[in-house]
Amino acid sequence: MFLIETVLIIILIDFVSGIIHWAEDTFGNETTPIIGNWIIKPNVLHHRDAYAFVKNGWLKSSWDLLIVGILILLVAYCLGYLTWHIWLFVMIGVNANQIHKYNHMPATKLPKLVRVLQKLFILQTSSHHAIHHCGEKNTHYCVITFIVNPFLDSIGFWRTMEYLFVPIFGKSNRLTSGI
Repeated sequence: MFLIETVLIIILIDFVSGIIHWAEDTFGNETTPIIGNWIIKPNVLHHRDAYAFVKNGWLKSSWDLLIVGILILLVAYCLGYLTWHIWLFVMIGVNANQIHKYNHMPATKLPKLVRVLQKLFILQTSSHHAIHHCGEKNTHYCVITFIVNPFLDSIGFWRTMEYLFVPIFGKSNRLTSGI
């Protein structure tokens, strides 16, 4: 049961991080209040120059995820729900940008453990993630595993999300910003 729960948590954080990535790409721009300069600007830069954020250290790439992770842990603790499941979700979640960076690095520069996890199909590879950076850049938003993207893309999940949310939040910035 532990292994199944672990896999489900990894799939869940991959899905959640994909939703956030999709929202950034679809609706965010560099002038978005509060998050525009801090979060969206580096995201846009990374789409224009896929290697740009590889140069950043962990904290510069993950400070926002670290804050969210700490808040999740605090809320779970205060509510009495701080389980290993929450810890695992947060530990992987705060490293989602680092895992994403691994997808942009040459294999020779990857830590050995990451290469092993990629060969075991536990972590996504650069060739899998590269699909997100091709064409309209409207697929493969999830950056952690091989599992979630093919499923979501095959059911038209991202197009459905745009169909539902573009009328509420306005025209997709992905289509107008050159991401």
